[in-house]
Amino acid sequence: MSTTATILGIVPGLQATALVGHNLKDIDYYLDPKKRKKKNGTKRIVKTGVTNLMAIPMIGVTASMVSAVD
Repeated sequence: MSTTATILGIVPGLQATALVGHNLKDIDYYLDPKKRKKKNGTKRIVKTGVTNLMAIPMIGVTASMVSAVD
């Protein structure tokens, strides 16, 4: 495995970590009553769901592309 492939292998893990961080930030938002606003809650849940539905397959595609670099 070349150095380039090794470095590229880190990318899907970083993407997944960023997505988890984004989800944890939203969980923190819902657990803190000072930050939570009732009128904005549903919209934020839908936005997080759409983000996850789009990001997870994209991470999979990125991992496939990285594995093909070898």
